[in-house]
Amino acid sequence: MIIDCSNTLPEFQFESSLEINHKNEEYRKLFGQRWARLAGWSKEEFMEKASLKPAEEVLKEVYAKLETDFSMDKFLKMLSDSDIAYHAIHNMDYGRDSTEAPVDHDYIAGIIKKYPNRFIAYAGFNPHKGIESLKVVRKALTEQGYKAVVIPPYEHGLKADDRKYYPLYALCEELDIPIWIHTSINYYRETSVFIDHPSNLEAPLMDFKNLKIIAGHGGWPWLPDMMAMLLKYKNLHVDTSAFRPRYIAEPNTGWDMFLHYANSLIQDQIVFGSDWLTLGIPIKEFMAEVEEWPLKDSVREKYYWKNASKLFKLELPVTITSGGNNDESYSK
Repeated sequence: MIIDCSNTLPEFQFESSLEINHKNEEYRKLFGQRWARLAGWSKEEFMEKASLKPAEEVLKEVYAKLETDFSMDKFLKMLSDSDIAYHAIHNMDYGRDSTEAPVDHDYIAGIIKKYPNRFIAYAGFNPHKGIESLKVVRKALTEQGYKAVVIPPYEHGLKADDRKYYPLYALCEELDIPIWIHTSINYYRETSVFIDHPSNLEAPLMDFKNLKIIAGHGGWPWLPDMMAMLLKYKNLHVDTSAFRPRYIAEPNTGWDMFLHYANSLIQDQIVFGSDWLTLGIPIKEFMAEVEEWPLKDSVREKYYWKNASKLFKLELPVTITSGGNNDESYSK
């Protein structure tokens, strides 16, 4: 059984590709060809089309195909076939505009109600929208079935230790709710690459002793700093989402330290996260690569679901192992 702590819905992933700021074309170039692969296009086919017409038009063609291939029924079957018991929905609140209304949380609330025990919904917070965003997040957590919060500091133009996030941290600590924070490289040329450095998590962890943080995307390329943080703060967790698993297992890619400590000192702080939709890798192919990691069997079980079950209070029976979808004590 697997709990995927970092992902979204296909409709969000591929629609959002059309909304990327024109000043940040790097994301289209980086991820567009990957999404095209899920639609059955080769990299060469995508690049050829992109050289002849605007990226928006090409991505619309890709999305039209994906809209059919990734209908909710087909998507849920993909998850079940790969033993994904719970799948994250990161309902991000992007942007740096204080005049915009907070992101809508009602739509996702309807989805998790329609498909109970299938998704883990993360409420998006935006510090520029202040108390209005905080009210929306509180409602999502206390009334709408959301189990976590998500913030992307690079999108907000603020480091994770900025005091504008502190009301949110206080709320998460009060409700004993984990918060996923983007902690890795960003590709926006107008935003510092260091805005999501792992060290920016230290002040919140020191000021909120019981705050549970998931460092999203593993802290790459600052793995030594990420490991130091994990060794010091036991309420800090980490996933390795948005990176291809075979590269994580490959020497000299910067991940060696993660795999070493995952088998020992941080084994209770690692949670599975994929973002396979972003990567454009079919989930079965993604999981086949993770299976090649040199993790101990007991650690792999913690990584796949045990640690996340505890973190999100899912109360899954600890006797469930691989293939748990078919266990009578587990149901969707």
